[in-house]
Amino acid sequence: MQIEYTEEQWKLFNEKRKRAKEILEALYYRGIKGYAYGSIARGDVKKTSDIDIIVFEPNILELDLLEADHKYIIQATPVSTPKAYISLNPEETEVISFPLSKLKKDEEEFYYFGGLVSLEDIINGVRKPGINKELKLIIPNKNGHEEIPLKGNEDYATRLLKISITTINEREKLLMKREDKGRTGVFLKYELATNENFEEAIRELSRRNKFFRRALNDSR
Repeated sequence: MQIEYTEEQWKLFNEKRKRAKEILEALYYRGIKGYAYGSIARGDVKKTSDIDIIVFEPNILELDLLEADHKYIIQATPVSTPKAYISLNPEETEVISFPLSKLKKDEEEFYYFGGLVSLEDIINGVRKPGINKELKLIIPNKNGHEEIPLKGNEDYATRLLKISITTINEREKLLMKREDKGRTGVFLKYELATNENFEEAIRELSRRNKFFRRALNDSR
């Protein structure tokens, strides 16, 4: 199905991209490379679309110095890589995240599953294909995008997004499960105190939670 964007849609997209560019530039000036992922990479944004930024190779000390509304750490399951989050506003619609240890292959490919763009891509107006939460493969074009159902097109999605079929199938299964049963909880969520930094939080969580400690140690 071909979706042609209206003038209003392009305006919204450009506004979201402008804000993502500002955040990525703030990271760049600190020597940190970040990426925007999700609808902001693909182009099929809505007014409610978040601006999500991932840093694959974090400098935790520098990231801790960023102005933030609040910070937290999440470990989705006992064996997942813990990730830190810096929310730039109370609503958590502008969030920078980074792994606290090395991501597994499928965890890193998650970001390519939804579409991923660099600061350079945003400056050059590049959009990337990806899969949305409705399990539709979004393929950008000059007038908007083409969308096709992921179901039955998994092999094509694998080639287009350059990620493994295992990641495609696992994400497809998870999103279908969420649609049926709603969002499930996470194994661990830790809110940092106002005067607490990430290094202090990591030490505290390592002391009190063996699964968190193991996840950090296993990647070293």
